[in-house]
Amino acid sequence: MTREEQLTSLMNRHQADVWRYLRMLGCEPAQADDLTQDVFLYVLDHPFTDLGPAATGTYLRKCARHLFLNTLKRERRMLPFGCEEEAEAAWEAATPDGDSDERLERLARCLEKLEGRSRQAIELRYRDEAAEAQVAAALGTTLEAAKALLKRVRARLRECVERQVAP
Repeated sequence: MTREEQLTSLMNRHQADVWRYLRMLGCEPAQADDLTQDVFLYVLDHPFTDLGPAATGTYLRKCARHLFLNTLKRERRMLPFGCEEEAEAAWEAATPDGDSDERLERLARCLEKLEGRSRQAIELRYRDEAAEAQVAAALGTTLEAAKALLKRVRARLRECVERQVAP
């Protein structure tokens, strides 16, 4: 396999995860696009030994984090103290098998099970990007009740996703 084919394969497997990780760190979408591209350009210039999906994902996230931190430094901005470690720990906890696409598929299966006000609230909040106050108005309830409903539904979705992973 040529170097170009190897890089294409690496990008196909890891590009979405690198982008999602950068977004989790606080990148705006356009900045995450640019930095994701920069990660793979870095890998093109600095080849490494592929030790499997998990180790490769960790390496690519470290490259992404480093590039993001350099960007913040140039802009004279900083991440909150401890944010990097928390983000990495959260990423590892969220994707124990190293596959965020599989986790999204599990979430989609759980979303299909939602009905009624729960489904409407989640769709308004996340698909339509409505503010919590708009969700409350659409559901004909108070802001506090809408927040509580969203919190309960997110917890149910989290449990559903985790049940699909548990042995």
